[in-house]
Amino acid sequence: MAFDPKVIVQGNADKQKLQENPTVGFTASGASSPEPTQQLGKDPTRVAGPGGAFALRMMQDPNFAQNIAGWRDLFAQSNQGMEFNQAINQTGGMG
Repeated sequence: MAFDPKVIVQGNADKQKLQENPTVGFTASGASSPEPTQQLGKDPTRVAGPGGAFALRMMQDPNFAQNIAGWRDLFAQSNQGMEFNQAINQTGGMG
């Protein structure tokens, strides 16, 4: 098997370029965004957290809450759901 030395040199140069400039940007701490964490939960458009739109809808819309409860029951019956619930029970709940 014969390899073209120019192709190997070019491949090594491309490999080094990709190592120096990753295509996915992350900060030094590993976060994908440099946003400060103190702002979490204060954004009214944020869907997670106790003040989020999803939680508010769960509290205010009984049909939505019932639909989510159905998914939660299905999840609890899955292998992952059983493992999750077992871990929650062992650690004393979702605090």
